[in-house]
Amino acid sequence: MKRIGVLGGISAQATMDFEVRVHRVSQQLIPQHWNQGYPPMVVWYHRRPPIRLHDDGRPYEPREIDPELIEAARWLGKAVDVIVIPCNAAHVGATSIRDAAGCPVLSMIDLVIDEIGRRRCRRVGVTGFAGAPAVYLDPLRERGIKCETIDAQAQVRLDAAIVAVAEGREGVAHAEAARGAVAALRSQAVDAVVLGCTEIPLLLGADGAQPDVINPAALLAEAAVRFAIEDVK
Repeated sequence: MKRIGVLGGISAQATMDFEVRVHRVSQQLIPQHWNQGYPPMVVWYHRRPPIRLHDDGRPYEPREIDPELIEAARWLGKAVDVIVIPCNAAHVGATSIRDAAGCPVLSMIDLVIDEIGRRRCRRVGVTGFAGAPAVYLDPLRERGIKCETIDAQAQVRLDAAIVAVAEGREGVAHAEAARGAVAALRSQAVDAVVLGCTEIPLLLGADGAQPDVINPAALLAEAAVRFAIEDVK
């Protein structure tokens, strides 16, 4: 099996959730024998924001990947066959990460776009931290797909909930903020809702597995395992 490199840690909780998903998918796709039914995996925990920020916390425009993530990719690429990034915002630098790593990088953005196409969605809701991520909005709109977002007040509540997850202090009110965001998008007659921040599924719990919800991390976990075993007889 090929070795998976995980460029994660931007939210430690989301990265651990991704690792769990990889193991669950492995149990479904690979014959199990003790601990041998899983692809080898190396995980890097990045302890900084995924993009460059000004001193006041504002992101650079246009968005730029944090240079330390590029250096991490260069190190990780020496040890693995493929890299995955369980962070939506970091995909703004996916090409630079691939070039630095010198190995394939599976894009959760591409996987989501493909899934939306497979479902033949014409109108989707998109959530994320500090607004719906442009890495989804731009390619979807280029394909003629209408994108709906939440209002400013709902976004403030969702952002606070996402930060709470990253800091390990989320509670009932934070989960309700995430559910409210999804409900607001559903009220706009969307065909599907994209969870464009990897902390949101953790807030939703079982509600994040509803048929109209697209969880990029879940798609990425399955794609990573399938890539790892594709040449295994």
